Amino acid sequence: MTNGERADRLFAEAQAVAEELSGALSRGRWNLAARRAQEVVELVVKALLNEMGTEYPRVHDVVPTFADTVRQRGVDVDSAFLDWLHGFSSGLSEIRGPAFYHEIGVAEAEARAAVDGAARVLAFGLDFLARLRAR
Repeated sequence: MTNGERADRLFAEAQAVAEELSGALSRGRWNLAARRAQEVVELVVKALLNEMGTEYPRVHDVVPTFADTVRQRGVDVDSAFLDWLHGFSSGLSEIRGPAFYHEIGVAEAEARAAVDGAARVLAFGLDFLARLRAR
């Protein structure tokens, strides 16, 4: 499997998980929505790293690797977005396990913000992937 094929598969998974988010929200499953939002972010960023041929650590938050990669390669990504992405991904990665196992409670507003952020990351990822492939 090529890097591009793996990236496409990871994006397809991210889109499938994103579709599950509205169901979690409509059923009031705030913890599950936060968990799924984290999965979307992880899959999108790993897809982008695959497309760039970058090996990434087997951890849930690979945004630091992504940020390092785009900086090293001189790929234009808005620094304010990268800062937001780093904080967003880091925060979701910290709560993913505790939220999933109901060791913590995620509030509705927090879950909705996670879902909105995941949609933002997915849109960024699709645009960024197109830019990479147009080079």
